[in-house]
Amino acid sequence: MMGHLMKITMFRRYNSIILVSILLLIITSLCFPQNSHISSYQFISPVPNSSMLLPETNIIIREGNLINAASLFGTNIIKVIGSKSGTHDGKLILSDDGKTIIFKPYKNFTYSETINVSYYSGIYKLTGEELLPFNFTFIISDKNSYTDYNRAIEDLLEMDIKSYLNSTPKLKSQKLSITNDGLPEDFPTVTVNTFNNPSSGYLFLAPFTFPFIPWGYLMIVDNKGVPIFYQRTHSIKADWKLQPNGMLTYVDISKVKYYEMDSSYAIIDSFSTGNGYTTDTHELQILPDGHALLMAYDYQTVRMDTVVQGGDSSATVIGLIVQELDVDKNVVFQWRSWDHFQITDATEDIDLTAASIDYVHGNAIELDDDGNLLISCRHMDEITKINRQTGEIIWRLGGLKSRNNQFLFINDEITFSHQHDIRRLPNGNLTIFDNGNLHDPRFSRSLEYQLDESNLIVSLVWDYNNEPKTYSLAMGSSQRLQNHNTVIGWGWSFEDARALSEIEADGTVALELSLPDTMLSYRAFKFSWRTNLFITNPDSIFFESIPVGDSSIIKVNLINNSDDAINITSFYNSDSAYTVENPVPFVLPPFGTIPVNIIFKPIKDGYFKDYLHIRSDTDTSRIAQVLVMGGRTDSTISIIQDENPQLTYRLEQNYPNPFNPITKITYSVPVDGFVKLAIYNLLGEKVADLVNTNVNRGTYEVTFDATHFASGIYLYRMESGDFVSIKKMMILK
Repeated sequence: MMGHLMKITMFRRYNSIILVSILLLIITSLCFPQNSHISSYQFISPVPNSSMLLPETNIIIREGNLINAASLFGTNIIKVIGSKSGTHDGKLILSDDGKTIIFKPYKNFTYSETINVSYYSGIYKLTGEELLPFNFTFIISDKNSYTDYNRAIEDLLEMDIKSYLNSTPKLKSQKLSITNDGLPEDFPTVTVNTFNNPSSGYLFLAPFTFPFIPWGYLMIVDNKGVPIFYQRTHSIKADWKLQPNGMLTYVDISKVKYYEMDSSYAIIDSFSTGNGYTTDTHELQILPDGHALLMAYDYQTVRMDTVVQGGDSSATVIGLIVQELDVDKNVVFQWRSWDHFQITDATEDIDLTAASIDYVHGNAIELDDDGNLLISCRHMDEITKINRQTGEIIWRLGGLKSRNNQFLFINDEITFSHQHDIRRLPNGNLTIFDNGNLHDPRFSRSLEYQLDESNLIVSLVWDYNNEPKTYSLAMGSSQRLQNHNTVIGWGWSFEDARALSEIEADGTVALELSLPDTMLSYRAFKFSWRTNLFITNPDSIFFESIPVGDSSIIKVNLINNSDDAINITSFYNSDSAYTVENPVPFVLPPFGTIPVNIIFKPIKDGYFKDYLHIRSDTDTSRIAQVLVMGGRTDSTISIIQDENPQLTYRLEQNYPNPFNPITKITYSVPVDGFVKLAIYNLLGEKVADLVNTNVNRGTYEVTFDATHFASGIYLYRMESGDFVSIKKMMILK
């Protein structure tokens, strides 16, 4: 009897187990049938089943087709549940591409919890089809990432400051004062070592001192080292450059944030990474559609004793985060090294048993010509190409000590090591600044590679390393100009004080500048540039056939484009044949015009070319406008090469910007021809034609009245001959 009862009990328990199992399977199939549809989505972030996410993370979904925005207004369309924090309500946003859906939780997730994301139905494509359901999970980190001022400096310099100071003799000091030209006493001396017919344009430098003092300069200087702009700052600035949209940007290291200036040097915007990450200070790229590419370093605690023998059981390991922000600063693309790289991908000089391990050290981002992304991973000796739509790695180009190189190198046995500043050229080639930390002996150079991406072959087609060879410990840049010259920023080159070299295609040095040997400039660039705060009309003058000893006067209008008075403090030019009649200082009233009389009085026969700098100086800054002056004393036909950027094809930034409702757009054409100038919204739709006709050579100003336009970001596009330029404007009502 007892045995019979035991059999009945066991049978009932067995049936109960079966019943529970069946119920679990039914519940699972009802709740989570969506797993099979994950693969139908183009991009999902966080990566399903990934870990070490920050509590502030958003959720990004892109199926690949245009979405019906009206279908996102329902409640609980996407369900997000934390294993500790419970259900998360949030805001559903459709990004400006019309395809990317962002879920922003109203509250942060909790450390060390698992997040489940599920979607059942309710979101529709513009075609009327409903998005397929999905379900995935990810895990929040055990500990927050961090960064402070000293760490930001170390990341920028690509080194451990304390260990360097303890092992390396101090650099010799150099007096920084300049007694002429009205510059501050601590203004860095810019020395021209070589001047051999350099290309036109202005040089962008952002010097700071080493060992570190919390100040620096943003500088724009001409080929002779004369500043047309500077701003003394109370913190170190870097990555100072002109963006493709015509705006200036720099990173403030103390605030770990990028700032954007318009052509009047007014700050109009700022950029920082989202999802809780602290912005890395190496690179900002603003894209033609107004999106921005940024990086972040992600500090996570990792048990390295489970990764390598002798590893620290509680090491701080630094990952790389790449983000794309849309015009509203939503994170619409996020790529994490944790999801794609191994910590052991680092080169052999990176100590994986240390307490702190920087295994990637991203230091450059480049939008490739096919719309994908290139990143430079210094501590892996690797350039990585990433699919911007899916986040998957397309290829890995490895240098000297890379563990994952997929390419065959032609004509370059030593390749590159701990590189910096990768750029894609219009001809499809790739430039790299090769710091060469692991070369033996160590030296740095600028490289140009031709890539066969189908057959994974890379050929060295150009390089430059001077004799005696220069070694740059960290930082640096290579910029290819339109005339095929290369501007090299030497970064931290402490064998000599060179900051910048301009090199012709055959290796001839066209220009070389030095800074004091206690100062560094993270990168160095050359751009065509002109402020729009105040301008001259015309922008160049020519004195025709003035006899020796005689003089002639040309009146130029100096125009204030701002609603603030501008104090004009001085004039500067180098040739005594030209003088300015107007006494200084004087005040240029808001939106006012004052005539400036320029006198040409030659004392010998010849042709004379000079540049008049019209300056507005304060104790800590300078803004100068440059007027090109030419003249001759006889009747011989003269052609004076123009080095002024505004006499080429040029589309200026509108002013004011932002505006309501009137703004002005200035453009220049060097030859007679057909010009199209039109306004577009962010969907690429033309909303206004401003110019659509033949115009004569010259500079023109067009007024755009946005009375009947909604607030927001718009693009304006100029086309003339082979010249095309696109810039961004903001209507703010």
